[in-house]
Amino acid sequence: MSADDILGKNVINPQGDDLGEVSDMRISFPEGRVKYLVLKHGGALGLGAKRFAIPPEAVIYRAGDDNFVVNIDKQRLDDERGFDEDNWPREADYSLIQSAGAIIPPTREEAEAMKREEPPPTEVVRTETVETRPRQR
Repeated sequence: MSADDILGKNVINPQGDDLGEVSDMRISFPEGRVKYLVLKHGGALGLGAKRFAIPPEAVIYRAGDDNFVVNIDKQRLDDERGFDEDNWPREADYSLIQSAGAIIPPTREEAEAMKREEPPPTEVVRTETVETRPRQR
């Protein structure tokens, strides 16, 4: 992806909550890798928004979708201060990420159904079977 594809991209969590948008990124040199994405959260008309340093490896992108998905609680962003625009952090803030295992981004239909607090349409419901076996000694 190019930087133009990333900047301005909307960010949601697995519950479908709008967390904001990617407003910038920090690159490390001489390694030349993205250290973190800047999530701009809240505010109105560009004023009063908070900025958070999100690790790029915690962000999921699904081709064809207009959103990035990251496992962060919206209330946590509402409660946290973020970082000052004149004082950028050196590293990403990994403490924001909820580590409940791997996340799969919801489809658009699933995200809309979660917002309505209704079950998703039957064609988007996934089921999984888990089989356990006793350990052999």
